[in-house]
Amino acid sequence: MGLTRSGSDERLPFLKSAESSPSSSRAETHSSMSLADRLYAYDLTLATLTYQRFGQNPKGRLLWELLSHTGDGIMWLLMVLPVLVLAWLGGFLDNMTPATKAVTASFYICMAVDLLVIIVLKLIFKRARPPHHQTDGRFVGPDQHSFPSGHATRVGCIIGLIFYLSHTHPSIVREFFLMSPNALCPLIVVWALWIGFSRVALGRHYPSDVAAGGCIGVLVIFPIAEFVINRVVVFN
Repeated sequence: MGLTRSGSDERLPFLKSAESSPSSSRAETHSSMSLADRLYAYDLTLATLTYQRFGQNPKGRLLWELLSHTGDGIMWLLMVLPVLVLAWLGGFLDNMTPATKAVTASFYICMAVDLLVIIVLKLIFKRARPPHHQTDGRFVGPDQHSFPSGHATRVGCIIGLIFYLSHTHPSIVREFFLMSPNALCPLIVVWALWIGFSRVALGRHYPSDVAAGGCIGVLVIFPIAEFVINRVVVFN
């Protein structure tokens, strides 16, 4: 199965022979590869080229890291959420508007559903991250796996949430985000695309991890979150 490949040289005959073999030999090698091997070869090639072109400059990496963190579950669940809980316990959130409460609750329902689904999917597929990925202490447990991209599922789910609120509660969107739904929706999509690109540029993921993750976020995770939101969140 192509999703479980670890980047071993022996699994990349097409890539290894690309420069050293005659064109006829390359064609024969390519034709002898399975569809999964060919897809993986293209996936790895695109991931490697993107990383080499955009991910090795220190200033560029800093930009991608900062952008990536805006879609990071660790930041929203382990840093921002505890602060909000402490503020709520201290009575500092008593004056929150109904719109703020509704959007915040909906957002964290999306975060919770995304976390549960992504853990299950990563443990099912167990795809290794790209061979050029530089691991550190952040990549433990299910997060050591590459497919699908958790950042992509998360921002995909947020896209679903924003489009849903823009359609069903446009006044809440205007009050909370201080802009019209017609202006917000394209901005959210651009933000999500840049986060997806940053994950490949940093060497964290293959392009297929990101593309599949975005689709899963919009088409699978958000509908589950929407089911919960419609039953527990009060929109005034």
